[in-house]
Amino acid sequence: MKFRRSRTSVVLGASLLGTAILPGSADPALSEPAARVQNPGFERLSGGFPACWTRLAAGGAKGRVRAVDRRGGRAVEVKVTRHVRGVLAAVQKPDCAVKVRPGGRYDLGLSYRSTSGKVRVVLLRRKGDRWVRWHSFPLLPGSKKDRAASLRTPVVPEGIREVRVGIGLEGRGTLVTDDHGMRPARGRARCTGPECAKGHWTVHGFGDGGVRAIHSVLLHSGKVLLIAGSGNSSKRFKKGRFVTKVYDPGNNTFKSVPTPYDMFCAGHVQLPDGRVLVVSGTAAYARNEEGRTATGWTGSRKSYVFDPRTERYTRVNDLNDGHWYPSATALANGDVYAAGGYAATLTENGANRVSTVAERFSWREGRWLDEAEIAQPGINWATYPSLILAGNGHLFYSGTSVFGHPLNADGSLRGPGFLDPDTGGWLPLADDGGLRQPEARDMSASLLLPPAQDQRVMVAGGKDFSATGKYAIRRTDVIDLKKGADARYEAGPDLPRGRVNMGGVKEGMQRFRPQPAKAGKTYVSAVILPDGTVLETGGSQRVRLEHVHEASILDPEGKAPSRMKWRPVAADPVSRTYHNTAVLLPDGRVLAAGSNPGNAGPDGESYFDTRISIYHPPYLYKEGGARPRITAVPKGWSYGSRPVITTDTAITGAALVRPVAVTHSSDPNQRLVRLPVSPLGGGRYRLQMDRRPAMAPPGWYMLFVTTKSGVPSPAQWVHLN
Repeated sequence: MKFRRSRTSVVLGASLLGTAILPGSADPALSEPAARVQNPGFERLSGGFPACWTRLAAGGAKGRVRAVDRRGGRAVEVKVTRHVRGVLAAVQKPDCAVKVRPGGRYDLGLSYRSTSGKVRVVLLRRKGDRWVRWHSFPLLPGSKKDRAASLRTPVVPEGIREVRVGIGLEGRGTLVTDDHGMRPARGRARCTGPECAKGHWTVHGFGDGGVRAIHSVLLHSGKVLLIAGSGNSSKRFKKGRFVTKVYDPGNNTFKSVPTPYDMFCAGHVQLPDGRVLVVSGTAAYARNEEGRTATGWTGSRKSYVFDPRTERYTRVNDLNDGHWYPSATALANGDVYAAGGYAATLTENGANRVSTVAERFSWREGRWLDEAEIAQPGINWATYPSLILAGNGHLFYSGTSVFGHPLNADGSLRGPGFLDPDTGGWLPLADDGGLRQPEARDMSASLLLPPAQDQRVMVAGGKDFSATGKYAIRRTDVIDLKKGADARYEAGPDLPRGRVNMGGVKEGMQRFRPQPAKAGKTYVSAVILPDGTVLETGGSQRVRLEHVHEASILDPEGKAPSRMKWRPVAADPVSRTYHNTAVLLPDGRVLAAGSNPGNAGPDGESYFDTRISIYHPPYLYKEGGARPRITAVPKGWSYGSRPVITTDTAITGAALVRPVAVTHSSDPNQRLVRLPVSPLGGGRYRLQMDRRPAMAPPGWYMLFVTTKSGVPSPAQWVHLN
């Protein structure tokens, strides 16, 4: 390694300044007395380890941290040999902490190379007589060659006069680092590394401790509810082995939760108080009540709520019918409308029966209404129909479903249209609303594009599963719901081409080839990001085969569908096919989990990938990793209110994002609501909440603010009532 040395403190030469996250116009000399790093090049040793530095092992990470000789000097090597969670790092000693000034920002420079993409740089601050974490920068990607990084701190709050720097690994691998220094930030931070344009993925493996993440729900505790139930395993079903786990992305740990019945292929939605309503699930695997072999499953009538505070399930009254693969949509008054899925009974010849019973959970009464209390449209919705709440309070069926499509009474395919949940009235769009290839929208992504006020729905990808051998499609279509019965889909941008994994999903099995020009994605996940863009990731070309790793980001706001464009970003290293999910986390990262391809697993049934991938979008690396922070937010938000918040940095935008509750590429409740911003001075801003409950149904939301350059803050949870 060739680290550039300095004669005094640290000088980052031109070769170190040209490869990572860098300040655009700052003086490269890090010599400000107010931010001096002692022994920045690890040259002075004390007891065999660099003076002013010490080893830190947290969370059970095993390995070694040592000084190593390098050409022209010394460096520190961190080698992690065993890792489940936690970090192994080198950190400054308390008596060598860096002096800082409240209200200022600082640029931290360093050089490193690493075999792992989980390089963590943290800042510690003093709290009483203890040192606690103040700020974690986005993980730095691995690099075989020497690489420089310059990371910009957030604004230093009052009360912080000194900080300690730590650098280490949050996964197995080897890190070598040198040339650390700090200076007061000058000018605008400039990002030039590959992660700046494409982002960065990290993968966490859990062995037998993972979960078949078929259902993923973000809780307002910041944790993620992962439901497997029997996990697509009739053997587990017979043994009563039903699984739910709560994943904490902050410390990368799971907690097992007793699961009262098989919630495999249920519906779910957050209630106004933040509890999660679970709708139906699996009552039987391919057998009816008399034990005769059948061709499919039956749906359960059971329903439970999960409480994020106690992390336990509580039963509510039963549904009127079973609904295996139901839609579940939150209404403007807090009620939940559920429809579709396989019924609790089979047909006379033992086949699946689609339930035509509409269900409604009354938020005011805390129960599922009786069938006679609900306006019954009598529609065959097939399974997981995408029913999205529109601004007028009606439900828009986008044309997306799973395992076949909704049908009219004459057996023809039901096209997009509006359903009035109060009257059961159905308003179809003429000529299927212009949706292209409606028969190929099985397992496509369907979502209300941001911002919700624009009332535009996109359908992306999908496949005609009735046609053997056909590829998934690349097409996307966008419709403006504000036009009502006259709304028509317009052609949007095709999903980008990628590479296809022909070998399998396990590590070491990947074999890639270019994707055919006309081939697209089914099982695709779409996630709204806090800056108003949309991430698509995961999917396959065929039925649980030929997995496409590539991901891309779309910026839809203010653009006609024909002018929208997908921008390719970093690809998830893990294949994500059938039963995959993706969730926006409160810190702006995206969790991708689950994958149930066709190759057999150790139990003789479907293999399931239990690894979790975390995506760090490009906006996390802008401004040197510095982000605005919401320092004060009022309680008790209401429709039409004008709450005043405080931030530590100038902002230009704000938005509420509803937490994801997704399965089978479907979350009809996902949405981002823009909040107009008025500056009041002194870091205070007045926001304007939309007056329409149908734009943002009551419940818990993540409040994000963004800077002029599009960098979002970590979220603050607010309750909209």
